[in-house]
Amino acid sequence: MQNFRFLALGAAILVGSLGSSARASSVEMSGAVPHFKDVQINSRNVYDYTFTTAPVDWRIASGVWEMTNRWSCSPGWSWFGGRSDEVASIWNKRVLGGDMSAQMYFAFKMGLSGAWPEYPADAAMTILGDGKNLSSGYTFIAGADDNTRSILLKNGKIVAQSSAKNAILPRLTDGNPGNDAMHRRWWFLKMERVGKTVKCYLDGELVVSYDDAQPIPSGQTAIWTYNNGLMLARVQLYFERENRRALTAKTPVSVPKTSRLTTKAAAQAKGNL
Repeated sequence: MQNFRFLALGAAILVGSLGSSARASSVEMSGAVPHFKDVQINSRNVYDYTFTTAPVDWRIASGVWEMTNRWSCSPGWSWFGGRSDEVASIWNKRVLGGDMSAQMYFAFKMGLSGAWPEYPADAAMTILGDGKNLSSGYTFIAGADDNTRSILLKNGKIVAQSSAKNAILPRLTDGNPGNDAMHRRWWFLKMERVGKTVKCYLDGELVVSYDDAQPIPSGQTAIWTYNNGLMLARVQLYFERENRRALTAKTPVSVPKTSRLTTKAAAQAKGNL
C-alpha cells in the first residue's frame, strides 16, 4: 500500500492510502477549502530544485556553475547557471530507476556568443547515465548541430531526430527574433522513460520518441551545453524508485607509536581524519 497525505497550512487535512496498483490522479475536497497558494504537496518520488539554496544534490563536472546574472544589460536578475567555451555540465548525484521523467525550465545566458546577445543552441539533458560520461544513458539535445535539428541519443548513438518547426529553437538567420521570442524567454524541456518508450518534449510538444528493446534500468541525470551558457530556473525529477548507496563504516585512523604527536594531538587526529 502507498500512503498519501494532503497538507494545508501545516496541518494534515486528508490522509489515506492507495493499493499498489492504483495511481492518484486527483484530490477531492468538500466543506472548507484552503487557500491553495498556502498548500504544499510533497512526494517521496519527486525531487524539485529551484536553486534557492546550495545545490548539494548536484556535482559540477565541467565549466563554471554559479549564481549569475542572465542579462548583462540588467545584471540584477540572477539564476543558477553554467557556461563554458567547451562543455559545461552538472550531474545529479541521485541514482533513479524505473519509469521516470526529468524536466527543466531553461534560458540562454546573454553575452557569450559574440555578435548576438544570446545563441539558442545545444540545450542538453541526459537521463539514466552513469554519472560520469555524457555519452551514457539517453540524451536529448535541443538545437543540436548549430540549431538545425533536435536529437535523441542512446549511449552516444542517435536513435531519433527531428528538424520540424517545434524541434528548432529561434533562428538567427533572418535577424534577431525579438525579446519575447528569445531575450526574455524561458523554455521547458522534458524527457521521460516509461516502460520501453523514451519521449522528449520542448515547450510541451513532443519532438522525438524512441522504443527501446533493451531500456536502461537506472542511472543519473545531467544537464549540459556546449560553447554556450545555460540558465536554470527549475529542475524536477520524477521517478519510480531510487537506488540508494549503502553507507560504509569509516576506517579508524591509527597513529604509529613512534609518532611525535602528543596523546592529546593523537586523539584530535583520530577525530578529525
